[in-house]
Amino acid sequence: MTINYHKEIMTSHPWTFFLLLFKWKGSIWKAVYMETIIFLICYGIISVIYKTAMGESSQRVFESVVRYFDKRLSYIPLEFVLGFFVTTVVNRWTKLYQTIGFIDNVGLMANLYVRGTTEKARIYRRNIMRYCELVQVLVFRDMSMRTRRRFPTMETIVAAGFMNKHELELYNSYDTKYNSKLGTKYWIPANWALCMTYKARKDGYIESDYFKAQMEAEIRTWRTNIEWVCNYDWVPLPLMYPQLVCLAVNLYFLVSIVARQLVVEKHKIVDEVDVYFPVMTFLQFIFYMGWLKVIDVMLNPFGEDDDDFETNALIDRNITMGLMIADNPMTTPDLRKDPFYDEVDVPLLYSEESSHIPNHHYHGSASEVELEQRGNAPVMMMPHSQSAANLRRIMSFKSVDEEEKGNPFSMSHDDSRMRNWREVSLDSSFLADLNENKEWKIPTNPQKF
Repeated sequence: MTINYHKEIMTSHPWTFFLLLFKWKGSIWKAVYMETIIFLICYGIISVIYKTAMGESSQRVFESVVRYFDKRLSYIPLEFVLGFFVTTVVNRWTKLYQTIGFIDNVGLMANLYVRGTTEKARIYRRNIMRYCELVQVLVFRDMSMRTRRRFPTMETIVAAGFMNKHELELYNSYDTKYNSKLGTKYWIPANWALCMTYKARKDGYIESDYFKAQMEAEIRTWRTNIEWVCNYDWVPLPLMYPQLVCLAVNLYFLVSIVARQLVVEKHKIVDEVDVYFPVMTFLQFIFYMGWLKVIDVMLNPFGEDDDDFETNALIDRNITMGLMIADNPMTTPDLRKDPFYDEVDVPLLYSEESSHIPNHHYHGSASEVELEQRGNAPVMMMPHSQSAANLRRIMSFKSVDEEEKGNPFSMSHDDSRMRNWREVSLDSSFLADLNENKEWKIPTNPQKF
């Protein structure tokens, strides 16, 4: 699925991203090279006509047109239109990826709750997995051209082993009773999977109704995720939105072909650096047109672009993994002591190469800060100076020594007044005092009390 380049950027270096510039498959160069060539050819043709084929009067008119377009090119809000649309498309792409469907949870629940080593128990688990995967195959077949080419007909699904012949006959039989043209039949394999859990419960392979409900909930979650993928394909973004973006970008550079031409004023060439090649316009074209190509690729990730979802690979992975889990029921290691059981200091081993690389262990950013204290003096705790209710509570204690009258606020950890303060209950009058004190204009000078 897509072009994986994570190995090249595993470690940050000054040249890391420059290595990615030389990739072709899935790159910006592959996406915009044709449009860039057409743009430069058109630009060059107009430039040659202006400099060699036009008379002096025609050149003056052309220069007026160039200046007119150049001053008003900013009227097209290209950055705003592109930026907002890219955000919308990326969010949509992310949702599709999150719900595309990995079958592992269904397999684990089937392995755990449909218990037994008999052949029938194995068939129950395998059928549940196959029916769940069949839902994904049917949906992808109607959405992805890659999957459609793999399964052009329903008979090819039978030939691939995702469905039996009698199941296909049953699947097609619904056409005789109901008008299947009004909706798809993706729900049928999901219903079969749920029925398998019901039969497994009746036959005793699922031990309780709770286990059955958990199994059914996992199947419903799987079906719901696949339905989200189908819904996103059924209801795309409003057509006028991509039309607007495409029109804005292409019109911008269509006008730029004229607006960015190098003109001669009073027989003197303006901006001599760009006489033969429009460097800055070329770079702007790469960036903006590349932005548009990003939208084009991510708008429907179920196509056949380099970076579209590998639906066939996902189908192969899911059916292989699901059946593998179904064939290994409840096989767990024997209950034994772990290798660190008798160790006081657990030996955490590394390879010889990695043992010299320092680790930065988990801790808070301020956990190692040590604040200065005056010798071994205890830390003095006191209520906040702006709390009138706290001050009135403290002043209500009459058992204050003469030495401490100069500072009625200070109290140490072992001070009996602190213990009395903590024992004071927060009655309604105390809370009312807190609520009344909204201005926080409380004198803090002890002498005023």
